[in-house]
Amino acid sequence: MTITTDPEHLIWTPLGVRMGFTSERQQREELLAAIEYMSWTYAPAHPTYLDGAAVKAIVAAIFHRRRDLIELVGVAQLNGGRQLIGLQDTRGGRSYVLDLDAEAIHVLVELPHPPATTHQSRVA
Repeated sequence: MTITTDPEHLIWTPLGVRMGFTSERQQREELLAAIEYMSWTYAPAHPTYLDGAAVKAIVAAIFHRRRDLIELVGVAQLNGGRQLIGLQDTRGGRSYVLDLDAEAIHVLVELPHPPATTHQSRVA
């Protein structure tokens, strides 16, 4: 159940970029490859990978403390003992959190549709 990894649907978070977790192409490609192999489960199940204090805080911030907005959760193991956690909301959008054990970083938002662009009229 993959939405898409079309660049028009992806928003790399400024924090992930500034902290150096997604600033390089190779880092972003590693995360996108992990997403393709992520195993997903329905949110009423409470997977242990959501129990860490840092992950709980990030998830609460992303969903404004509304866990009922989470439809699916997923996980993929990365090199170095890290894991990527996926959270799909009830509208089909996905957020990805890089779990670094003692800390967690929200690194990517995957939209079900490309963002709407605004067209401005040119006044001559």
